[in-house]
Amino acid sequence: MKRIFQLFITVLLVSQLEAKTLPLVQRVEPTFWWTEMNQRELQIMLYGVGINSAEVSVIYPGVSIVRKELTDNANYIFLYLNIAKTTLPGKFNIVFKKGKKKQILVYELKKRRDESAARKSFTEADAIYLLMPDRFANGNPANDSIPGYHQAVHRDIPGARHGGDIDGIISKIPYLADLGITTLWTTPLFDNNDTQYSYHHYACSDYYKIDPRLGNNNDYLRLSDSCHANGLKLIIDVVPNHCGSSHWWVKDLPAKDWFNTWPTYTSSNYRMTAWTDPYASNSDLYRLTHGWFAPNMPDLNLQNPLLFDYLKQVYIFWIERANIDGMRVDTYPYNDIKTAARFVQSIRNEYPYMNVVGECWVKTPAEIAYYQSGNNNKDGFDSRLTSVMDFCLKDVFSEAFNEPESWDGGLARFYSLYAQDFVYPNTNMIMNFLDNHDIDRYSTAVKRDVAKYKMALAMLVTSRGYPQIYYGTEIMLDGIAGSYEGNRFDFPGGWIADKRNAFTQKGRTIAENEVFDYLKVLLKYRKNNPVLQCGKMKQFIPGNGIYVNFRYNNDKTIMIIANNNGQPTELNLARFGEMLSGKREGIEITTSKMYSLESPIRISSKTVLILEIK
Repeated sequence: MKRIFQLFITVLLVSQLEAKTLPLVQRVEPTFWWTEMNQRELQIMLYGVGINSAEVSVIYPGVSIVRKELTDNANYIFLYLNIAKTTLPGKFNIVFKKGKKKQILVYELKKRRDESAARKSFTEADAIYLLMPDRFANGNPANDSIPGYHQAVHRDIPGARHGGDIDGIISKIPYLADLGITTLWTTPLFDNNDTQYSYHHYACSDYYKIDPRLGNNNDYLRLSDSCHANGLKLIIDVVPNHCGSSHWWVKDLPAKDWFNTWPTYTSSNYRMTAWTDPYASNSDLYRLTHGWFAPNMPDLNLQNPLLFDYLKQVYIFWIERANIDGMRVDTYPYNDIKTAARFVQSIRNEYPYMNVVGECWVKTPAEIAYYQSGNNNKDGFDSRLTSVMDFCLKDVFSEAFNEPESWDGGLARFYSLYAQDFVYPNTNMIMNFLDNHDIDRYSTAVKRDVAKYKMALAMLVTSRGYPQIYYGTEIMLDGIAGSYEGNRFDFPGGWIADKRNAFTQKGRTIAENEVFDYLKVLLKYRKNNPVLQCGKMKQFIPGNGIYVNFRYNNDKTIMIIANNNGQPTELNLARFGEMLSGKREGIEITTSKMYSLESPIRISSKTVLILEIK
């Protein structure tokens, strides 16, 4: 007993000695800010042992303390400053006093970029390229292993890190521009020190730090600059629902209600339909929004106003610092959606012209449309998401080319889905895709059938809304169905040791070049023709295995003819007179072949013709 008491006294003395030698403030977030922001109030999170009892003062023209918010954890202060409109850029002292201890923290306000608030965002005119940095290209092998980080590179293990990084992405930006891509969306780049699957980067461990295995904070700025220099925009992936179990908060939570907690681990029920279900139970909604997405992803409680402000500022910080052009919001309906709407709007208050696309993985057009801002929802809800992802169209792509034509199968799936577009407030701002990092590679859906694959690309690029291309889709990158890691193979040629380089024509197979060249023509044409960006659409009921729709505006008419049959089929054009009256010929945009519109058109099997009507 005596020995235990002596040990207790020793530990107590050591902790008291550490408290005396440690600075009052050990962590400051954000580390700097800007003048001339639309929102004048700035929250600074300060961390230090017993800091909440310290006196805080600021002397700088135009800067004043609004309030000092404390929590049930004595090691945190949330200091709210008002930055007046007339405040000049510069450095100032924040002074902390606690007993005989005093610390001066030098804080900087930088000058905001001119016209920052009015920055242009991605629009329906864009073609977006999604990539996972760890699986795209390794431009700096020196950062493959970093001391203090659990995972290093093991390319032979599907769930391990493979070494892709920001330098690798930067080196391939000209490749993306040449393909016809106009906007880049990367999965998150923030620090993620999980013991497993850290390559995923959706389990953040430090919001103000780019993971050193991907690069550093300045590398993110270089990525943005490289995008802009090559005519691309850059989207940031926003994750408001959860952080990672390796986050430094976990060891010393800022407040007891910082996370949504349960007596034992409880996952979300993942049933996002509960939000639009008029008969939903409160318990189902609670489980949806408070259950954890995964055991290593603590569920953030954005009902806590301090956390709400903190996370809002995180993304404003990076948008401002890295000159970001748009946002994609991850797992939007796993949050309380009214809080999520306020969260998105709080960022858009700083950037009123910024478009935001939300991941709302639901299975009917009505449910998806519920989450697009401007929809006339019966409950008055407005998500503040200007764009939504069309998971229903993704399902159509997965099935339509693999089944025989019927009343509701095959190409009729496109017709039936588009016929429900009346539920959307803005069909131009729907993100369309064949696959992404959470979904089986489209190459597996069509069993690497090049003809079916090209049909899907043609229908994707000509659809209302705008296309998202997942890295490797341009070369029909292989995958393994039913496996997350099977959706995330490395891009061949992104590593020095790779046997071939599919970023080059020489390094691609014949089939890969056929797909790549076809998509490139489609994207270049779309980029230069507003009719495929925001033109009107007219469709005709499919028949005899053929589906026809038109995209048109005052300047141009495009006719899309899809033949899903296993044999060549003739199409009589008389039925389409309302769109073709007085028109004599059309040129197919991918082959430059001229077709007469005064006689039936013969379409090869499993082919989409895209005719610019002359």
